[in-house]
Amino acid sequence: MTADPELGQALDRVRAATGTREADATLVRRLAVRGAQAELQAGRDRREAAEALFVAMDSGAFDLDLAVVDRLNGPAENV
Repeated sequence: MTADPELGQALDRVRAATGTREADATLVRRLAVRGAQAELQAGRDRREAAEALFVAMDSGAFDLDLAVVDRLNGPAENV
């Protein structure tokens, strides 16, 4: 049983979903390690996606009007 009710409930949900019988500390460690790995991979995936987008943009694969994009991302005009 953890002192943090929210953490305890999260561990209970993981146990119910997976059937694991690991002790709290073991389960928390495993989830932390896997979570860190997933976060690092997600960061790599985002960088790769951005790089692929820039390559596609540089190759002319997009018919992109950057002035229009800038206007859409700029402050709203008073009408």
